[in-house]
Amino acid sequence: MKRTPLLILAIVAVTAHAQQPVSLKETLEWIHNFAADNGRQYVGQRNTDNGSCELGTPDCGQRKDVTTFEGQGCSATVKWSVTLNYKDVGTHTYRFSLKDLDPKSVVWVKDMPFENAVIADTANSVKNVNVVFTPPEGVTWDKSLDEPQTFVALVFDNGDHAKRFVKAFKHAIQLCGGKPSPF
Repeated sequence: MKRTPLLILAIVAVTAHAQQPVSLKETLEWIHNFAADNGRQYVGQRNTDNGSCELGTPDCGQRKDVTTFEGQGCSATVKWSVTLNYKDVGTHTYRFSLKDLDPKSVVWVKDMPFENAVIADTANSVKNVNVVFTPPEGVTWDKSLDEPQTFVALVFDNGDHAKRFVKAFKHAIQLCGGKPSPF
């Protein structure tokens, strides 16, 4: 009988510790590491019209997409690099505030040619995601085409990883004060 109160106290202490909210810093670190480990995908892309195809078929090249995430406070940067047939195609750099994103919009999508991507829209579709494209060395790019967008996207190696990322990304957006669009 003397051990029962001590056991109850231990259970309460463990439960209270387990329910501590995850901080923004911890969440951003998890997001960074998770994207570094799982933010890539290999798909087939037709050389003729850039449509999706099955690797090994004629005129089908290997496309490799890699996304990374860096966060400092509520400011974030996502880089999406693409290679086609092992040649650099370029990198899109998205800079945004997590506060500007709508946490209810964060979803896992299967969007050709990507089998597993996570997309988040800005609240009220405001163009608050600054995008810069960096072409491969020696290729010119019309910088006037780098215009703000209303979304950010990351690619993942499988659906389970994309779904886990959705939960963490929503949490970071909410911690930064991101609000859902009213309409």
